[in-house]
Amino acid sequence: MGSPRILLSTWRRQGHSLGPILRDMVGAEVQYIAFVQRCGGTVYLATQPDQVTPAAAAQVLAGFDGLVLIGGEDLAPETSGIEVESPGENASAERDRWESGLLAAALSADLPVLAVCRGLQLLNCHLGGTLYAEIGGRYADHPVVPAPLEGALAYRHEVQLDPQSRLAAIIGSEPIEVNSLHHQAIDRLAETLRVTGRSGDGMVEAVELDSAYWCLGVQWHPELMPADDPRQRALGEAFVSACRAQPQPQPRISPTDEENQ
Repeated sequence: MGSPRILLSTWRRQGHSLGPILRDMVGAEVQYIAFVQRCGGTVYLATQPDQVTPAAAAQVLAGFDGLVLIGGEDLAPETSGIEVESPGENASAERDRWESGLLAAALSADLPVLAVCRGLQLLNCHLGGTLYAEIGGRYADHPVVPAPLEGALAYRHEVQLDPQSRLAAIIGSEPIEVNSLHHQAIDRLAETLRVTGRSGDGMVEAVELDSAYWCLGVQWHPELMPADDPRQRALGEAFVSACRAQPQPQPRISPTDEENQ
């Protein structure tokens, strides 16, 4: 059986290319791609179309075997359910709607979903939950994320796992040390989600959607942990294996439905 085809969500940002003029860019950090590839998947990027509709999301997912919701910018306030004076840079309600469409289509088609950091937060909000606006420096395990990249990547805290969870079955039930690159976190948990990992200060660090074929979210970044970390590798390989086990997906929203959106 060939390598499963896995779709990654993307960000949209401004950056420099071939000179000083800022240009619009879409993409995903190479670490996500490398992580999925190391675990046996073939990666494709899901760029946002001009028209964001449920039918468009289902069409994009057609023929793929799984979905990764990557991290990145804050969710827009209208998505997260929180009032913030200054939303994070590049927060975009349009991006949120697009990724929510991809998520809905993936769940409808019983495709495996791995949600990372922002992806976990989007999963919770998509299903009716909300977020804390700011946790940095207010909780013992979550100091303000340092600006120097080296310091941010070096920080670790411990996560306690639910021994009855899918996550514990994959990586073991003993506590795991993870990185921490987020300043927001789940406040009100969506009713259909189950918490399967918490930090010592009580923040939600892992969730699962039991009603789905395979849907798991982690607040940390497994792709930024050392490549030889066996527990992070086990998580990625379990996701890819779930994608490989799926038959070719048949989206339940047909192209003709777009006229009705």
